[in-house]
Amino acid sequence: MKKLVLAFAAAAAFTILAEEAAPQPVAEPAQEHKETVASIVERNTGGKLIVLYKTTKKIYYVNAQKRVAKDVIDASRQKMQETLRTPVDFAEGSFDFKSPKIEGELSLYIIDDENLPMSLVAPEGRWAFVNVAPLAKGRGEKPQFLEARVKKECARVGCMLFGGISSSYKQNLLSFVGSAEDLDKFESDSLPVDGPMRCSRYLLSMGVKPYRQVSYRKACEEGWAPAPTNDVQQAIWDKVHAIPATPMKIEFDPKKGR
Repeated sequence: MKKLVLAFAAAAAFTILAEEAAPQPVAEPAQEHKETVASIVERNTGGKLIVLYKTTKKIYYVNAQKRVAKDVIDASRQKMQETLRTPVDFAEGSFDFKSPKIEGELSLYIIDDENLPMSLVAPEGRWAFVNVAPLAKGRGEKPQFLEARVKKECARVGCMLFGGISSSYKQNLLSFVGSAEDLDKFESDSLPVDGPMRCSRYLLSMGVKPYRQVSYRKACEEGWAPAPTNDVQQAIWDKVHAIPATPMKIEFDPKKGR
């Protein structure tokens, strides 16, 4: 009987200690809004401006098909432009395999032809094409797979046309691709860093120059910035063009002459 009472007493004591030792719920602190790096840069610089050289020649993405939305092709073009830091224009057009009409200095055509291969690069003719018809087979019957394949193939073939034929890195879009299914193993349409570097040298030899990218603040300081388009740019404009509170004074020194 004594043992039973002691057992109950010990159990009660353990329960009390456990309740006292149990951590009390703590209210989570309110989440503070933190600026991103991009927003900080935007606030301090006013964004980026692109300056083209007047003498530069142009390269084009020419959309000659309707199976894939124009926005998909244009998104691929925009990414190539940002990767190369070189102006890449977009145009709607047609494709004649026997005598392609070249837009600008180099043209990447996006076509839809069941009788032609997935892609072809003709550097001597200054053109290449990406054919969406083979890309639309198998998994490509689903729109999300087809769009991903088209973006990857445009990046791969475009880089080759623009001079980045290969890469020193393994397993990337400039590695061997023998079928549309091979494109599916790559996570994105991003190119390895050495491909675009080779493109820059090749394009320069053809008169295609990279654009200059500067901040809005720098453009104000250099004196050629366009009129501000938002509050951030207006604040930078006002600060750069403000008259100093204590202007510098230059006194005449007779010893130094006029």
